[in-house]
Amino acid sequence: CGYAMWRRSTGQLGVFWLSFRLAGGNWLLQCSSCLDQALYSDSKIKENVEDADLQTLMQQIKHIRIREFDHGEEEFFNKFFSRRQLGIMAHELQPVMPTAVGVLPERRWTNPKGVTNQTKNVMLVRDTHLLFAALGAVQLLAKKADVWDEGIEQLFKDNSAIVAEQDDNRRKREELLEQLVRVVAKVEVMQFGFAKTEESVARVEGAMTHHKQVQQERHDQMLLSVDMLTNKSLEQDMNIATFQEAFRQAVDREARADLVEKRKQTEAELEVQLVKRSIEKLRWEEEQKTITLRGEEDRKKDEYSTQKHHERVAFETAQKKAADLEVLNQQEESNLRQQAQKHKDEKELLELRLKSDERRAELGVQEAIERAKIEEEGKIKAARENEDVNTRLMQAEQAEKRAQMLAAIQATATVASDWVHAVFSSATNLALLIGSIVTCLGGIYLVREMAILLREQLNKRLGRPSLVRMTNRRGTMQQVGIGILRLLRLRPPRGAEFNDVVLHPKLRQQVMRLADATSSAKRRRMPLQHAMFYGPPGTGKTMVAQRFAEYSGLEYAIMSGGDVAPLEEQAVTELHKLFRWVHRSSRGVLLFIDEADAFLASRKNSGMSETMRNALTTMLYHTGTPSSQFMLVIATNRPHDLDSAILDRLDESVEFGLPDLDARKGMVQLYYDKYIAKPLRLPTVSATTTMLRKPPVQVNGFRSRLPGSPRPQIPREEEVDEAAMAVVAERINGFSGREISKLFTSLQTHVLYSDRAHGRAICTKSMLLEVVDQKVAEHGRSHEFQTTGYEYRHAESHGGNGAHGAHRAPERGAHEMNGTVLSKGAP
Repeated sequence: CGYAMWRRSTGQLGVFWLSFRLAGGNWLLQCSSCLDQALYSDSKIKENVEDADLQTLMQQIKHIRIREFDHGEEEFFNKFFSRRQLGIMAHELQPVMPTAVGVLPERRWTNPKGVTNQTKNVMLVRDTHLLFAALGAVQLLAKKADVWDEGIEQLFKDNSAIVAEQDDNRRKREELLEQLVRVVAKVEVMQFGFAKTEESVARVEGAMTHHKQVQQERHDQMLLSVDMLTNKSLEQDMNIATFQEAFRQAVDREARADLVEKRKQTEAELEVQLVKRSIEKLRWEEEQKTITLRGEEDRKKDEYSTQKHHERVAFETAQKKAADLEVLNQQEESNLRQQAQKHKDEKELLELRLKSDERRAELGVQEAIERAKIEEEGKIKAARENEDVNTRLMQAEQAEKRAQMLAAIQATATVASDWVHAVFSSATNLALLIGSIVTCLGGIYLVREMAILLREQLNKRLGRPSLVRMTNRRGTMQQVGIGILRLLRLRPPRGAEFNDVVLHPKLRQQVMRLADATSSAKRRRMPLQHAMFYGPPGTGKTMVAQRFAEYSGLEYAIMSGGDVAPLEEQAVTELHKLFRWVHRSSRGVLLFIDEADAFLASRKNSGMSETMRNALTTMLYHTGTPSSQFMLVIATNRPHDLDSAILDRLDESVEFGLPDLDARKGMVQLYYDKYIAKPLRLPTVSATTTMLRKPPVQVNGFRSRLPGSPRPQIPREEEVDEAAMAVVAERINGFSGREISKLFTSLQTHVLYSDRAHGRAICTKSMLLEVVDQKVAEHGRSHEFQTTGYEYRHAESHGGNGAHGAHRAPERGAHEMNGTVLSKGAP
């Protein structure tokens, strides 16, 4: 055992020597069994020998706290060392490494004055345990260092491969510089727009400053009024105090003389106590000020020393960083020179090989041409010499084929005539034929009607309400089949529902946060939140709701708000059926109401019918209490028309705006692949590849099999590439997702027409931009119809050469066509 509670990192032998010298006549410290058995090689008294857990030792070493402390007592060894030293606190080491701390029943020592002191139950640190724990941690680090060395060697190999790719990256950087030049030009245009915007902001700030000055003047006037009221209240307090003093004097005059004397004596004692208390308070305040000033002075000293230390460390770090940077720059320059020389040598060697291969290829081509000429001349000569023989063989072959064809046609005609004669010669056979045809037609009609009836009955039996237009509720067998398809990777796994959905990053983050929260709440059987999706039409609210339900593990049921009004008195009953059907689900249901403003409009509207009010009240009844069984999601283009009670029941509101430039680029790429590239077997367009010049092979195409059919090549400037897609995304600013989808379905018709005109399906840049211009014009006209209305004007040229005929109608503010008057403001 060592004698001390603290252990030094060096001088182990000196510590043991001092321990035995200090022990003196203490029998406990002289015990031979106190020495640690780890220092002896006697294996007979050691049991349960096994390898230590180096990882655990490493974690324990990490959590040991090294402290710095002063000795409270002057022990005999302190005259050799400083009173300040490093050590480990035994009570802090015990929770981290319990086996390294023991309890000494009694510890004795003698101070310099010769007085013997003793302490009971002293914690003792086992220094050999710490020593071997540190040795185990070093072994673990050595093993990890071997792994790190292997990783460094692999890293060097990877670096050599990366250096080989630097030449390719240099070429790509040059291409990026060209794109940056174009981007800088766009940025200059945007800066001009920003300058105009800053001017407008400056004007607005001036107006706001004036408004703030006016508000400040009004505030000052209000403060003056408050001060006047305060003065009045002070005057009233003074009057009340005067009245109280007069009342007190009257009471004093009426009191007896002995009571007056006793009160005066008590007041004098009270004043003495108050004076003493004030003196004590002043003394305490002075002491607190002195302590505060001393603490502040110490804190300033510490801050100053800390600041100087930080400045010194920062200066040393900066000097080291500069030196390291200089070394790195020199190494990089050396590597670049080596790579340049290596590249130059490889380029020269490659040029020599190319020249040799070209010469060898030219010789091979010439030899093949000569050989082909000789073979063709031999074939032509043989054909000329055997012309009569070949002619007779061809004539005999054609005659044989003709005879076989005629025999087959004759046999077929004989069988058909025999069958027709057998049918029409007998009335029974004819009736049987007509009856079979009628029976087949009737059976087909009956099966179709029975299938429709069976579907309606199944819907009634299963309880699907009439308000539900679409749902993904499946049976057990269907769910098992879908699970098997996912295991076989024939269907996308869970969590991939939003992979093909293009959303703004902030909108995607909000939707995914709500979806993850819904999925977590569903697993914990917590109440589900209700939400509202609002925004312009065609921005993907319904699609996101379906993917949202599948991602969260819920079933979805889609209904339209316009289906409630035609039900009239039955609307309330159907809504109750709907919610009963929802509560029967075992997975939970996401109830999506499209065009919710059609029957959830505000009750302040005077034109709202009584049945619609009852339907709205029913919806409020079913959604008033949070439920873990269903989640309500409503979609609307007019959120301001909704009833306030409905808005109060919604926990989240998600705005689906029109797609920005990045989202439009993603949608253009997505819909091009969906409607053009994949169905028509055209090459796709990505960020690194363009459309191939070689047309795809049409296995079933008739024109591709005809000899001499035209195969027009697409010029390079007409290829649809990433730049063309970017131009399309910029031109369709303000389009919704549905309009972008319709744009590419329209482009599909143009591509199919090119199949008829050119013999195969092609898509050129001019064709794409033409369709985009048409759709942009239609988009502008649609907005014009909504804002200014529509007025038809019949434009026709004089002399009968107009495009619309020779009859000219007078121009008027309104035209009567087929009994309908079309005028401005009434589209």
